[in-house]
Amino acid sequence: MALGVLAAGVAGFVALNVLKPRPAVRAPAKQLPLVRVEPVAFHSGALAVIGNGLVKPRVEVVLAAEVSGRVVFVSPNLVTGGAFGKGEPLLRIDAEPFGAALAQASADRRSALASLRLASQLLERTRELISKGFLSRQTLDERIAGRDQAQAALARADAIERSRRLDLERTVVAAPFDGRVLTEKVDPGDTVQPGKELARIYAADALEIPVSLTDRDIALVADPWAQQTGGRGAAAEARVEYGGAVYRWAAHVDRVESAVDSGTRTFNVVVAIDAPGARGEPLVTGPGVPAASGGASAAPPPLLVGMYATVEIEGRREGRYAVVPRRALRDGSALWLVGADDKVSIRAVRLLSESDNRATVSADNLPEGARVIVSDLKIVTQNMPVRVIEAAGAAAASAPPAAQTRAAVEARKDHDAQ
Repeated sequence: MALGVLAAGVAGFVALNVLKPRPAVRAPAKQLPLVRVEPVAFHSGALAVIGNGLVKPRVEVVLAAEVSGRVVFVSPNLVTGGAFGKGEPLLRIDAEPFGAALAQASADRRSALASLRLASQLLERTRELISKGFLSRQTLDERIAGRDQAQAALARADAIERSRRLDLERTVVAAPFDGRVLTEKVDPGDTVQPGKELARIYAADALEIPVSLTDRDIALVADPWAQQTGGRGAAAEARVEYGGAVYRWAAHVDRVESAVDSGTRTFNVVVAIDAPGARGEPLVTGPGVPAASGGASAAPPPLLVGMYATVEIEGRREGRYAVVPRRALRDGSALWLVGADDKVSIRAVRLLSESDNRATVSADNLPEGARVIVSDLKIVTQNMPVRVIEAAGAAAASAPPAAQTRAAVEARKDHDAQ
């Protein structure tokens, strides 16, 4: 009896587990890829070719003494950063020894001149006496030789006097042009030797910025070699960050150096500053909006040798074009766009130019309002659905060069504040 009850209980337990309803099984939800996008910025007109370089003087010389002696005067302008005018005395060497040498040379010249006059008079009297038969022909030859030797002695005395006068003039080292001092290493009382470097100076009226450009970038400039045929190069602008603001100077393409860099295969384009002595103009990115808050209220700086500058050269007019972050360009010829339906559209583009963080591409195949993917995906297919988030700083990344420069300055300020 007990075994029957136990068997019935086991059978009931098994039946309950077998016959109880089971929950419905659902397939796991499909997770769409998450992508960051930025708007594509469309522009029209002339392209901007961007490069960077250091401000350099076109004319830089080493100031050296041409005579030896003790320095008795150094101009107060002959200091690092000092400005001077053409012909201004920058230093003087003790002139007394050279004045004495000139006086001696002048006396020797007067003696040689007197000897020549005497030799000439003797020659004339000898000719008269020979014509009367009182002297022989040999005496005439001796008088002619004496006259010639006196002429040679006078010529030598003239040369020595000119040399001594030049030495005296060279005791004053004068500025060969209007300029500024890069370095100086001389003080009153120093004894200098010919050829010893006293200072390095440069002409302040000719500053330039060499910029390395790829063949793709230089091809966007209308005629970079125009100066070689008497024309004026493309317009340009140099920008320098100072005190949290960005300042600019008008410039133009002056020339392209004669050799391509063998290491980087780039062209060195030299951009000349139109008014190198002028102070910078604050860069404005909107109506009355300076390139960085606060900085533009400071005294504008002059353009100094060694400043790191961003140069924007006016390129050819390509009509309508687009500016995108450089990381958004895939294999140099495609963009991954996201439409209003959040699906991927792969579009082929033509690269026009690129810089450190942006690329300029043809806009023929791009719709208005397009958004470009800036994040990486392992697999991308046409019309693939995605989840979208807007990338931080999207407006600045696709903005024209002036706005990008402002964004870079503000980014640096935020980084410094942290």
